[in-house]
Amino acid sequence: MRFAVGMVLIDAPHSALNMFGQPTEATEENKVIVKKLRKGKDVYAYVSAQAWRYWWRKTLEKYFNWKMSPLFRTEKQVFTAANPVKYDDDDIFGYMWAPKTKKGNEQGFALTRISPLKNTPLVSILPTRNSVTEDRGFASRHEGDPVPYSQEFYSTVLKGAFSLDLDAVGKFTIEYKSGYMNLVTPESIDRILKNVSSKDKVRKAINKALKEMKYEENYLEPAKKLGVQMNEKEWLMPSEIRKKRAVETIKALRYIFGGAKQTQYLTDVTPKFVILAMLEGGINPFISNIVYEDKGEIKFDAEALISRVLEFKELLNPRKIFIGKDKGFMKEWEGELKKVKEALEKEGIEVEITTVGDAIEKFVKEVESYYG
Repeated sequence: MRFAVGMVLIDAPHSALNMFGQPTEATEENKVIVKKLRKGKDVYAYVSAQAWRYWWRKTLEKYFNWKMSPLFRTEKQVFTAANPVKYDDDDIFGYMWAPKTKKGNEQGFALTRISPLKNTPLVSILPTRNSVTEDRGFASRHEGDPVPYSQEFYSTVLKGAFSLDLDAVGKFTIEYKSGYMNLVTPESIDRILKNVSSKDKVRKAINKALKEMKYEENYLEPAKKLGVQMNEKEWLMPSEIRKKRAVETIKALRYIFGGAKQTQYLTDVTPKFVILAMLEGGINPFISNIVYEDKGEIKFDAEALISRVLEFKELLNPRKIFIGKDKGFMKEWEGELKKVKEALEKEGIEVEITTVGDAIEKFVKEVESYYG
């Protein structure tokens, strides 16, 4: 199994990209706070993984013309079409399709797909004592007394990491277990029912699902037109489609946009620093504290990166690492990056140090070559 993995840094000099809402105290009803998490004695602002994924989705839709899965709403549910053949985002971001009956009961059958793209939240490197500010103001455009309000924002660098399972992209399994029942076919019903106790109930639920999904119209016919390889336990998209989806997912980082409070703070959420590589297995060696806070300053630990890469060098395939940094971002790191390049190249690992955009473009060439 081959994974495209990476770490990104987003410069947020005056930002409030993901809000928690109002505090519970009645005296602070006009205050809005940013999302925070606690690590030991310190508290850090963060952007939820879900919010980052939403930005990613919107970027793919706008810049790469992805065909996005429609959303369906019931009283207490929202779900997509669960059709990764027709919809690019259902393939990459995964889904759970388990509509309830009018009586509120599960219909007894669900389509689920584990997302090939996994990502962390975007977490501030600086703790709140060094980064978060409360902005107080007054709404005064109306007649009468002005209304006081306040909101938090921060000045920090956000760190996030991701992993894209290249083998899972465009591969849809038909196994009766959570996360692996990506789709269902009439031919798979008897095999699925072999290990099921309530066979009649599940058969009825599957037949109902096939009807609701409009299986032949929405799955089978589009799959045949695209040249999907279909067998009893999995469907495999053509390599060109798999390659396109994987490459564009990573390319989207270069153009990613989104976040709350943009009218007031206008934050550029494209990465200012990236580390990218391909590994056999799902390990991402860049999640640990390669970048850290020391006395209110953000530091880069060259020795930590060298150590992490060498620890997993047998999994590195190809033996290349791509590091991208904007010229104006953390100029003091350039000596440390040269140290990384010299140390790893002595161990037979090629290190490309360039701009963020160039690093992403060069990295996706390696991803393209994986698909042939």
